[in-house]
Amino acid sequence: LLTNAAKHGALSNVDGGIDVDIAVTPRDGAPWIELTWKEHGGTPFVTGSKTGFGTTLSGRGTFQDATNSQQPANALQSLASGHFANWTVGLTAKVVMAAVAARHDPSTFAGTNLLGHLTDAERASGRFGDATVFDQALAILAIKASGQTPGGMAATWLADAQCPDGGWQFDRPHRVSENGHCRDVSDAGDFFRSDTNTTAYAVMALEGLGAPARDPFTFFAAFRDPTYGGWGYTWGFRRTDANSTALVIQAFAADGRPLPKGAMGALRRLQYRCGAVAYSFTDAGRRTGKDVGASIGAVLGFLRDPLPVTAVAPRRPWATTCRP
Repeated sequence: LLTNAAKHGALSNVDGGIDVDIAVTPRDGAPWIELTWKEHGGTPFVTGSKTGFGTTLSGRGTFQDATNSQQPANALQSLASGHFANWTVGLTAKVVMAAVAARHDPSTFAGTNLLGHLTDAERASGRFGDATVFDQALAILAIKASGQTPGGMAATWLADAQCPDGGWQFDRPHRVSENGHCRDVSDAGDFFRSDTNTTAYAVMALEGLGAPARDPFTFFAAFRDPTYGGWGYTWGFRRTDANSTALVIQAFAADGRPLPKGAMGALRRLQYRCGAVAYSFTDAGRRTGKDVGASIGAVLGFLRDPLPVTAVAPRRPWATTCRP
């Protein structure tokens, strides 16, 4: 929803805004979360002949359907059957990993060979189509999740994309015109620099496939938030957030390294008693509020479970006593 709003909706111009309301209501003997998303002041909506992934997802009520343990996979199958050809490498890789985790075969998922769609995109250079560095790491993880060994060139392309500071940036490999953090200071349009999320995915993707030229854990050490003990996203945004901290913890687990002292504590400080997790801390040092995305992102960090995850049997989602 947020991506759709930024590209096509209320957040696509400076005058737009979003009102979000969350309520918990009982249904079928269990609490349900109802999210109301209202956009205003954005780009006027014009009905066209094509619908994208977000439109279809919203229109089919996939978020409601996900309360049934079997239906998330069914929803993905439905979407894959009609839209996979237009998916990015990264989105395809995510669905492959989700299918494997739910014990589905990604080579026959929704009657579609998603895995083949991914591997067929690999170029002679090892890059998967027009993949960003971030998506390249996801593609390698998806292939590993499927029980296959990624090609050596794919791993080499990713390893060679590393920034001089030991991290990786989201969009492209390091260039000679960029500084040690992969930022081209002469280009006002270069907004990307080495970040913890891409770096963590790269570390997990390259595990067992060869070491990069520089130790990425020196990047994690240099970037660590000295106030809260976790990790933020990128330079200039170093305040601990749950998603970045969880990913870095996963990277340490993938490499078999002990966590720095206080790292898990930083993630736990963001968790509420009911189990929900806040995204980050306010300027006053308080948690920013219960956040669904942060709670999801934190799970594998709490478990210290790196990607790709082991297949698990789907179950009915459990409910908590969390209130908005």
